[in-house]
Amino acid sequence: MRTTGPGQPAHLLLDVLDLLTDLGIPYAVIGALAVSYYGIPRSTTDADVAIWLTGTGKSDRDLTKDLTAAGYRTELKRADIDDPIVGAIIAEDEHQNRVDLRLGVRGMDPEAVSRCVTASLLDSSVRIIAGEDLIAMKIFAGGFKDTEDVQGILEVSGHLLNLDLLRKLARRYGVHVAQTLEELLKEIPPTMH
Repeated sequence: MRTTGPGQPAHLLLDVLDLLTDLGIPYAVIGALAVSYYGIPRSTTDADVAIWLTGTGKSDRDLTKDLTAAGYRTELKRADIDDPIVGAIIAEDEHQNRVDLRLGVRGMDPEAVSRCVTASLLDSSVRIIAGEDLIAMKIFAGGFKDTEDVQGILEVSGHLLNLDLLRKLARRYGVHVAQTLEELLKEIPPTMH
């Protein structure tokens, strides 16, 4: 275990990602750590990961048992029908560091797993969700902080984005997300397009 005390969700994340890799479960870092990679860094008290169990031979219950066997406190949460997140497995260590494994996001392009980028986190290699997927997902989530995160990503990494792909992904989440994206794109300088 990499964690030595509280306030180390990135360290716990790396341990959980090692387990996912050993089990052959595709993943992508999302949430504040992904936002910090593409946009304006921000602190977080947990780490968020999207996982894809289809085709792995593992169920959410199997993974919950594997995480418990590895020494984590776990909780499997199923979402309500109108929740954007399908469900989550929460893994917590003895120091209250936490990783939320998202079992799916309604409207997410199934090809998102193939667009992940590899980045370094605490001298380890991790897979991070593509910027376009992250922006569409954040707009869909719709909170104030999510909008701030998207603005930061557009400011820092806007010139690297595939805007045609971004627009296509936003449309998958619905008309409101596509409209919000266009409004946010108008706020960034034209040189960023």
